[in-house]
Amino acid sequence: ANIKGTMEKGARVLWNSLQKFSSHEDWLQIWPGHGAGSACGKGISAIPYSTLGYERRFNWAFTTKTEDDFVARVLEGQPEPPTYFATMKMLNQRGPEMRRTTLPPRLDASRLAAVVAAGALVVDTRPADAFAAGHVPGTLNIPFNSSFVTWAGWLLPYDDDLYVVVAHDDDARVAELTRQLALIGLDRVAGVFSAEVAIGHAAPGDASDTIPQITAAELASRLAAGTVDVIDVRNGAEWREGHIAGARHVPLGYLADQFADLPGGKPLVLHCRSGSRSAVAASLLRRLGRREVVNLVGGLEAWRAAGLPTTGAASASH
Repeated sequence: ANIKGTMEKGARVLWNSLQKFSSHEDWLQIWPGHGAGSACGKGISAIPYSTLGYERRFNWAFTTKTEDDFVARVLEGQPEPPTYFATMKMLNQRGPEMRRTTLPPRLDASRLAAVVAAGALVVDTRPADAFAAGHVPGTLNIPFNSSFVTWAGWLLPYDDDLYVVVAHDDDARVAELTRQLALIGLDRVAGVFSAEVAIGHAAPGDASDTIPQITAAELASRLAAGTVDVIDVRNGAEWREGHIAGARHVPLGYLADQFADLPGGKPLVLHCRSGSRSAVAASLLRRLGRREVVNLVGGLEAWRAAGLPTTGAASASH
């Protein structure tokens, strides 16, 4: 954990493993340990199982002839490793702490303002559009969906208590949410607030409790006028495939670390591929104290669908 230069060593171990694996029969079943969309690797297939015979015929790894070529290909375009990967390695090595067997307590609405004011981390797990329409200032939005654990691992600390706002305040949902956090070692959920609490404590019309949204056409107009700066929070491979001219690239997982270096003086428009990661990014910057943040509705997909240009590898096709 946290040791540099291990990627190439790991790639060579993988090459040697594949050589030994190839001696088995075609009918051998393969059950992947990671699913499509996982941050654990690039281009992970969505099929739930396979056979060695199928992979031997169609997987590039088995058609690569030399170890050096394999290493170069497997390392090219790897996604940025989430910060919690290092913690997971250490937890797996020494063993996790004892897990709690009871649900975190439900907390009264009157305590929410005090919890936020004290600087505690409150994670609002509602969908991004609901959060954007109204939320308690100072809370962080990580929607409880298929990407929840990934971004929780990127953005939440391991050494502090945290609180959650849930969209459906029932035991089954709270149990599943805390179970998913515990899977990556985040066991310090100190309390739960219902979504009604968040809505009730967000004063409508107060600029601090909403996240403004902007369309692709509106962004193009404001970029031409020079009245906004654009932050692209996608990963490095996505950025290299094409991006908005003049945008600054800061992947969501590194946004807090680079907060002090973000451009100032103009509103920041955040975007990703479809608008989901940038919604999380907007809530993060708000929590860190940046007031004028705006989310691009539909992300780069909407920008390209509107016929607007990108620069980089994908620019020729748009």
